Amino acid sequence: MTIWQRIKNILTALMLIGLALVLAFANTFNFNALADIPELDPETAEFIRTADFNMISYQIVLLILSVILLAYGIRQIHFYFSMARYMNGGRSSLYRGILFLDLALISFSFQSVPVTYIMAYLIGLMAFSGAIDVFGALDARKIHGHWKLKLLRGIVSIAFAFHAFLHLSTPRHCVYIYCLSLLYNALMHIISAFRRNDMIAIQ
Repeated sequence: MTIWQRIKNILTALMLIGLALVLAFANTFNFNALADIPELDPETAEFIRTADFNMISYQIVLLILSVILLAYGIRQIHFYFSMARYMNGGRSSLYRGILFLDLALISFSFQSVPVTYIMAYLIGLMAFSGAIDVFGALDARKIHGHWKLKLLRGIVSIAFAFHAFLHLSTPRHCVYIYCLSLLYNALMHIISAFRRNDMIAIQ
């Protein structure tokens, strides 16, 4: 793993921790209580009572997720046209790029839907990400690469998604499960960043 890959894993972990904290705080804090502060003027107090600050946290998460999916999709498509189209099986990069571009557009369009649908979508992406990790780990095992940590991350992510889906009718509890999954994935990225590289000796 290169230094840049280690830095990218750490930055990803910090971003996941930040998203988990934003969702957990919005899920816990009673924003309407701010309207009862005596120093507030009536217009500001009425704005606080009518504004849905909890929805803003979901919109922040979806916006960041949309940007990440868009960047990854563009990167995969660029990789296909610059190199992968000349490689055996390189067309899969084009398919992945189109898929992630579609997911980015869907994530961006989910800005104004009920919380239950937003959480169902986020849980679905969590399960999808876990499945990608599992299949990636199985492929890495065939070429004797690092696969155990990725397989564990994928299985646990799918388990989190399944557990969250069972509690979809109680959005507050579902959000906490999703936050725990973000923190778990952040921990896995930190472990990957500080994992020692295998040295291959050629005789």
